[in-house]
Amino acid sequence: MEIGEAVAATWHKQHGGTAIEAPIGVVAALSLVQRKDPSGPDLKTQILSLEGPQLIGMLREIWSLHWMHRPDLIDRARILHEWLNDDVDDHRMYAVRAVAKMALERGLLDLTAHEDPFDRSTTDVLSPVMMCLRSRGAQQGLGEFHTPASIADTMAYSIFVETMNSYDTLKGANGGEHIYDPACGSGGLLRSAAQKLREQGLDPADFQWSMCDVDEIAAACAAVNAIIWDLGPRVTVACDDSLANPNAIEDAWKRARAVVEHRDEVVGKARIIAAMRQTQHLLERATAVAA
Repeated sequence: MEIGEAVAATWHKQHGGTAIEAPIGVVAALSLVQRKDPSGPDLKTQILSLEGPQLIGMLREIWSLHWMHRPDLIDRARILHEWLNDDVDDHRMYAVRAVAKMALERGLLDLTAHEDPFDRSTTDVLSPVMMCLRSRGAQQGLGEFHTPASIADTMAYSIFVETMNSYDTLKGANGGEHIYDPACGSGGLLRSAAQKLREQGLDPADFQWSMCDVDEIAAACAAVNAIIWDLGPRVTVACDDSLANPNAIEDAWKRARAVVEHRDEVVGKARIIAAMRQTQHLLERATAVAA
């Protein structure tokens, strides 16, 4: 909660505006960065040394890199990063940098930058950031309130017991079980469930995870958290009313498959272009030698 309160106070102090997806997106992007070498250069110091334009460039690169690996989840989280597609003016850039600085100084990377997914899944950083940036009226209207980790852990235990009963029965047939939250918020309940699985020596990637929330920002945070918490390849996040649309997860899965196919097409074309350029370069070198 401390990071959420600090980020919200900083954003409002800098008159960042009502587009709270920007500061949430900054924290989300930084949460996707991992510290690969604990003995290497200090990651926080490196990021804090960046000027505004450099920081904006780094944020864009983070989202782009993760789009290559999980286009389905990054597409679901697009509200958190699509503002980076436009020119970022000096005022917003200053506010974004202030938010990044505050989040890092309050220990964001100490929570999310671990290489071990168990260590970076001990908390849901994005939920309090989202809650603190929203007005009380907006929270009540959306029915969104932060669930403390201890409460989520208690609720997750019942899910864990039920899942394990099904898992013991079905693992010989399909190797896993489906865990679903129809009103997921940022996904905190499934974080706790994943941790329970890990504590029992199980891999969350062996399970299927589905989350749905009617709020676009909450669903976006859930998608990012699925990457941070390493829930595995079988994750579907829907932004829909699960009561009004019983096919919300199926619809979201179809869109996710289309996004993955689009990624594959883009990457395929890029590889063809790269190969053509390499061939052209070799031909030019051969021609130059022959001459």
